[in-house]
Amino acid sequence: MTNTKYQDSDTKWDDSEFHQQPQHHWWKKHQRELMLFTGLSLVLIIVIFWLPAAIDPVNAPSAAATQDSPNTSAENSSAAIASNSTSLESPWQEAQTAKARREAQEILAKLLDKQNSLEKMQVNLWAKAAFSQAMDKASEGDEYYRAREFTKAQQSYNSTLEQFDALIEKSSHEFSQALANGLTAIDQQKPQAAIDAYTLATAIRPHNQDARDGLARAKVQDNVILQLEQAENFQHQYQFSDAKSAIEQALKLDPQSQPAKQKLSEIKLAMADANYSTAMGQGYQELDRGKFNNAIDRFKQALKIRPRDQSANDAIVQANNQRTQQNILVAIENAKQQEQKEQWQPAFDNYQKAQSLDKSLVTARIGSLRSQARATLDQSLQKLLNNPLRLADPSVYRSAQNLLADARAVKPRGSRINQQAAELEQALEKALDPIALMLRSDNQTEVTVYKVGVLGLFTEHSLELKPGQYTVVGSRSGYRDVREEITIQPGSNTQTLTIQCNEKVSIGS
Repeated sequence: MTNTKYQDSDTKWDDSEFHQQPQHHWWKKHQRELMLFTGLSLVLIIVIFWLPAAIDPVNAPSAAATQDSPNTSAENSSAAIASNSTSLESPWQEAQTAKARREAQEILAKLLDKQNSLEKMQVNLWAKAAFSQAMDKASEGDEYYRAREFTKAQQSYNSTLEQFDALIEKSSHEFSQALANGLTAIDQQKPQAAIDAYTLATAIRPHNQDARDGLARAKVQDNVILQLEQAENFQHQYQFSDAKSAIEQALKLDPQSQPAKQKLSEIKLAMADANYSTAMGQGYQELDRGKFNNAIDRFKQALKIRPRDQSANDAIVQANNQRTQQNILVAIENAKQQEQKEQWQPAFDNYQKAQSLDKSLVTARIGSLRSQARATLDQSLQKLLNNPLRLADPSVYRSAQNLLADARAVKPRGSRINQQAAELEQALEKALDPIALMLRSDNQTEVTVYKVGVLGLFTEHSLELKPGQYTVVGSRSGYRDVREEITIQPGSNTQTLTIQCNEKVSIGS
């Protein structure tokens, strides 16, 4: 069967002349006789002029012509058969034959369209036998058509049409199966099988994007497999970074590669395991060196890799405990050394630090009490020694005497407490020794020394005062008062002070 479409070249039957309205009554009355006469005349003309030529052997169709499609062979065979049948068939039969021929040609046109569709889908690649069988059935229809057995031709053509429809329906299944086979072949790392499957899919559906994409993937699978193999080798050598790079290259070639995705997950997991082991190992090394902060940092890195890992959590707790114990030991040791150096306030601070880390420590608690008491004593002694003039106050003097007694009785003793006690004792002695003070005036200014009394008018006046601070005031009628503050330091030499009123006060003021 060829792709040439069938056209009926015979003259179509037209019975419109039998339906014309008569113009005269006579025509209507003799219409039947006239029709019969006309038909007989046509038969006579055919027998005399056409039939001898039709049966002439010289003009008979060649064997090659009989093998042409119904479009050409139908005209030749119908002409030959008409010589025998025209005289036998009535016009009604001819009309029915023409109708059957037209219907056969309509079916044939559908066959040609579906044949073209199947051939475009490369039907011989996936249903060669079925398609060949259908074509044979169509050829059978052609034989019937040439024999002017148009009804049987229609049956053959319809049978072929059904087979073509079945093949077209089957193409969807074949296409889906080809896509599935291609995907399976890629997942199983069978590049050629994948190329074959997707090639078939693109043959069936040339414009389908899934088939095109699948074929493109299939064509790079050799390189993808090569990258996967390299990644595997790198992984066995614990070169995880190189393995990861190889897998990323494979995914660049085929972003949908499931083996590559699985291998990438596997390598990432292996890298994470290696990083976890490294972090934990480094953490314990730092712990052994007593570098607790560094150890905790490493354990925390391991915990980031495995957020709920109990080993990493336990290691952090262990490092924290050891760091706490170490800090306690260091604080207590520092406090003891500071006590030996009579650095009581720093010692107290370290004992307090140890207590804050572990409130149950008896050593830290007792040390805090002892160092606090000594720090208080030390600060009180130093405060008096820094300002001995306060000893001029009788109450301060008495407190200083008590403080000196405590300083002499305290134990353990050291050079600092001994020196502070000696200095305080000397300060107390000097606090009672009077210091000479020479006052000079103009014999017109009345001089008063607070805490001592009114000295009156004089030119020179000598007196002895205990160490301390004193206020000297001079007053004179008509003059502005003068006021002087004087400090008598313990153990100082004789001091001289001039006090007199020199500034007159105006009447207006």
